Amino acid sequence: MQHPLFKDVVRIDYNSNVPPYLINDYGYTYLMFCYGTYTAANYVNEAVPVPQKLIKGTGDYFSIQASAGNTWITFEISNHALFNITGVPAIKSRNVLYNLERFVVPHTLDTLYEALRDTHDIAQIIATTDTYLSGHYKQWGHPLKSTEVVDYIYKKKGLISLRDLLEKFPYSERTLERMFNKEVGASPNRFICLVRFNYVIREIERNPDIAISDLIAQYNYYDHSHFEKDFQKFLGQGVRQYKNEFNPLLTQALARRFID
Repeated sequence: MQHPLFKDVVRIDYNSNVPPYLINDYGYTYLMFCYGTYTAANYVNEAVPVPQKLIKGTGDYFSIQASAGNTWITFEISNHALFNITGVPAIKSRNVLYNLERFVVPHTLDTLYEALRDTHDIAQIIATTDTYLSGHYKQWGHPLKSTEVVDYIYKKKGLISLRDLLEKFPYSERTLERMFNKEVGASPNRFICLVRFNYVIREIERNPDIAISDLIAQYNYYDHSHFEKDFQKFLGQGVRQYKNEFNPLLTQALARRFID
């Protein structure tokens, strides 16, 4: 997608009530406009209020439930944008759904929110959003020190180690840790594991019958226990449970192209 800020834009309209969907972390920041009332719970099953206009960064998995007539519009942007927008160290923003009105003039957001309500064409959604928010794009998307490192982790599909990062980039382990806590919201090692895990579940989506042993070998896991630990960490369930459930929201999210 060719845009100065957005990596992907999705609109989801719910025609019927749906059960809770599990959503895991993809390592990006999201601007979201939510129409209707949503019920959300975090990774420890605590209720989470969902603002109508929100921004969120990296965090743990959570579940969300929608009702017939609900809509959400999601703008995916670079991981580091959350820190640029909020000024809050990203590690303190884990699992936080910020009301976007804290960072953009509320009247501007209200006008945009209503303009998008009945806009279904993605190109028009982008054009309308540009009209109201483009003045923020340069500051929101300004690259940080972590940006190049994060892009490299995605390029390698998470199939690297912390040592590889230290050899590739001119940072000490302590500096890299501080940088990621401030700008990314996860330690370098956790982020590497997260990216690898997202490629694992993309592989499962493409080939549901793939053997777990093949995934373990392909994605450099030590053994089955190590593999299962990532599923529990990032989805709160085992791989067999995940493969036996249908999650159309997750399937749609995985359909877009990661950095190659």
